[in-house]
Amino acid sequence: MSVNRLPAILIIALILTSPLLSANKALNPSAIIFDKESDNTIEAVKTFLLPRADEGKVKIWAFFTDKNVFNQEQFDRLASTVVLTDRAKARRAKMDIEEITFGDLPVHQAYMDEITGMGGKLRRISRWLNAASFEVPFEDVDKINDLWFVARVRPIATFVRELEIPGQPSDIFLTDKTANLVLDYGISFGQLNQINVPVVHDKGINGSGVIVAMFDTGYRKDHEAFAQAYTDGRVLAEWDFIFDDGNTQNEPEDNTSQHNHGTYTWSTLGGAFPGKLYGPAYGASFILAKTEDLRSETPIEEDNWAAAVEWADSIGAAVISSSLSYSDWYTYSDYDGQTAAISITANLATAYGIVVSNSMGNSGPGAGTLGAPADAFEILSIGAVNSSGTIASFSSRGPTADGRIKPEVCAQGVSTYCASPGGTTSYTYVGGTSLSCPLVAGCAAALISARPSMTPQMVRLALMETASQASSPDNTYGWGIVDLAAALEWGAKIGADTRYGSAPMTVSFIDSSYVPATDWLWTFGDGDNSTAQNPVHTYDIPGLYDVSLTITSDGRPLTVDLPGYIIALADTISYKSDTVYAGEQAMIEIDVVNSQELQNLVIPVDYSSGMALTLDSFSVAGTRADGFADIIVGGSESLKKIAVFVQNTGTPLSPGNGPVLRLYFNTDEYAFGNWMTPIDTVTVDNESLKLGTTNFDYTPVFYGGEVVIRDVARGDANNDGRLDVGDAVYLINFVFRSGEGTITIESGDANFDFIIDVGDAVYLINYIFHGGPAPNDI
Repeated sequence: MSVNRLPAILIIALILTSPLLSANKALNPSAIIFDKESDNTIEAVKTFLLPRADEGKVKIWAFFTDKNVFNQEQFDRLASTVVLTDRAKARRAKMDIEEITFGDLPVHQAYMDEITGMGGKLRRISRWLNAASFEVPFEDVDKINDLWFVARVRPIATFVRELEIPGQPSDIFLTDKTANLVLDYGISFGQLNQINVPVVHDKGINGSGVIVAMFDTGYRKDHEAFAQAYTDGRVLAEWDFIFDDGNTQNEPEDNTSQHNHGTYTWSTLGGAFPGKLYGPAYGASFILAKTEDLRSETPIEEDNWAAAVEWADSIGAAVISSSLSYSDWYTYSDYDGQTAAISITANLATAYGIVVSNSMGNSGPGAGTLGAPADAFEILSIGAVNSSGTIASFSSRGPTADGRIKPEVCAQGVSTYCASPGGTTSYTYVGGTSLSCPLVAGCAAALISARPSMTPQMVRLALMETASQASSPDNTYGWGIVDLAAALEWGAKIGADTRYGSAPMTVSFIDSSYVPATDWLWTFGDGDNSTAQNPVHTYDIPGLYDVSLTITSDGRPLTVDLPGYIIALADTISYKSDTVYAGEQAMIEIDVVNSQELQNLVIPVDYSSGMALTLDSFSVAGTRADGFADIIVGGSESLKKIAVFVQNTGTPLSPGNGPVLRLYFNTDEYAFGNWMTPIDTVTVDNESLKLGTTNFDYTPVFYGGEVVIRDVARGDANNDGRLDVGDAVYLINFVFRSGEGTITIESGDANFDFIIDVGDAVYLINYIFHGGPAPNDI
């Protein structure tokens, strides 16, 4: 047989420039028929395959012209046999895919049977690509290509993983930064803190409810970093695509290092062991795919990867973490996102609602050193930085062949801390974009767990547009180092001039979205809504209100829902009034009505108007504040303006109503009856009235009080309500015979000289018996 000896580069170009099944066609809910290839590309295919034949056999893809459905009736009949999981349906619904698509239909069995009948061995079937892979005798390649139902034949691309790079401990790990965190991250804190993960974990966001598919060499499943996932039942499925069995840990036929790399990547993404290691998505569920064979020089072939993607889709995976880097036979011109079968498969995964996170590769620092499927359109291709945020020299660079910026984002891929397969309790440091990739995939899972309505495109943009150099992306860092906390705020974002206050409460809402919008829909939680960009709304009734904002940006809706965002309160602080005789001690009881659990109160008190009062003491009131109050008084007693700080000493103040504090004031013994001092609030030393919870402070409705001097008649010494000779006798008895004193100075001081003596008795006798002036006339 003669072989056309074209130059190698030209041969590869001929092979790869013929278009394969596009993602758009696979998504059609109708029959699709592909033209049979009419050029002479098969000669280039054979030229490539011949030197790679093993005992006369080669590995090929056969792409079919159809699925034996040629009209809508046939399509609908076959579509009715396709079963999707509820998770897969829900994930596709976010992509507005409500029907079975052409890519879902099974590949026609008779087509595959005819090839196997010719001596071919079936390897993998791809519904999405309408293709199957085979190992066939080289001399049958022409015959297979000539079959009427075969649109084209292609070699199976073989991918080589670059070896991971040994790491060493980071020199910037600071243990004191973990002191106030919920989790004890151990050494893994540094790589997570760089991408702002711990603060997200503190909010309870850890990937829970999201299925992550790991594609790698295999996994040491009995490592302690995975124990919690197994205890919780969160390892849902596994499949070995090398030996076609259900065990992804090392088996007797495996190379002894087979499960090393997968142990590194899975633990980096989702491992969990207190004091040693946590991944960004340590609470996620997992499916494990063993896709790479380390027994040969070509450890992974794209038909295994494509099969693993469709398997992950069938189970309902929302995120795929894959650390493939490059092909050993594709050339740079093919990295256009739509030539390599593996890149088309990645595009389809995104179209069906799966976030694909793939490493950029370790072939840097030259430009254009990426490979497939990192060139795919809407996946996350991940570069590697060190602990200081500097790009690793080995991290592959973009752009793609069609000029798009790659990578999308970066994370730590130098000395990344992870589980070691050397023992069930061992850990190590490893480098490579293979390690930065699962960090970002874990962030994607955490993001989806917090905002499950996000599509892969939204997740991708959220991580890119909040990364460290989003304003100036390049082909070294892409959009920069990810920031998970910021990504959670991406898209629609709600702002308000106030969130807490007393009803009726007017709030000025602000569209603080990361992206420009053309339309807005606000719902305020009380049945009202607005289409203004920055609406003003009044809450008339006390309550806890959920607020949502949906914006339209670039034709797509983005929604943020904030439960309990607005708190309109009916909380009050009341100063209870007291009425006493001049010179007696007055007590002002402070009542609090609180709907929130309180950690502290700031109660400024102003008693500077009216008659002079002097603060004597204070105490906790009633049983509400038992175990709660530690009281500190600031301000100035001389200015009659103080601030009382009541703090939690162990037990918060539960919601309720009633007294919490008593203030005791000494009154002026010379004060007249009916004199009054208002007890008000004021700002003292920049402190104003407020109630404090764990999360926020707010100002309650305030009701002031007053201290009033009880009214007495001047000269009514015996306090019987009459001015008569009895009052004169009472005074003489008090002055000369040490009798009981008058109730106030005013009641005994008939002549108003501020002394109670015999002159007051004479004054009364003159008034009663001689028509002298009355005491109250003075």
